[in-house]
Amino acid sequence: MNLGFYIFNTSNSQLNTEVYNTLNEAVEKDMVDDASLFYNEVDFNPNATKFGLFNSTELWSFSGTLVVTSLNLLRLASSVVNKIKLIFLYTEGAFERGKKDSVMGLLSIPSNVTVITKSEEDAREYKRLTGKEAKVIGTLNAKKVLEV
Repeated sequence: MNLGFYIFNTSNSQLNTEVYNTLNEAVEKDMVDDASLFYNEVDFNPNATKFGLFNSTELWSFSGTLVVTSLNLLRLASSVVNKIKLIFLYTEGAFERGKKDSVMGLLSIPSNVTVITKSEEDAREYKRLTGKEAKVIGTLNAKKVLEV
């Protein structure tokens, strides 16, 4: 089984640190055959990596579970035709600054995409906005993501 995350930028942020820790955990505990991080823009990040980092143009060669962190990236990842199980991580930061179609974007998430949140509060907000349920996983970790 392969686990990947798709983020916009590799910069040092709270969410990116959680993503790095999740992928490192998956590798350290032999939970996956391969762990990958896909990005659109590369930036400095002091966190250690035990997984592969790839520009998003390499998504065409990935198969497995892919967790996407924003609506815009979800639209891009949805167009990849490989055997990818898409998971959308809904957080407060899932909306891109300056985008007016964010709620419409949430409503247009395909039914084959699983939506997860890290908190009950985010799950309630997602339900309020879309009328659909999201799975609450609590803290971001490899085991919980792979169970989804």
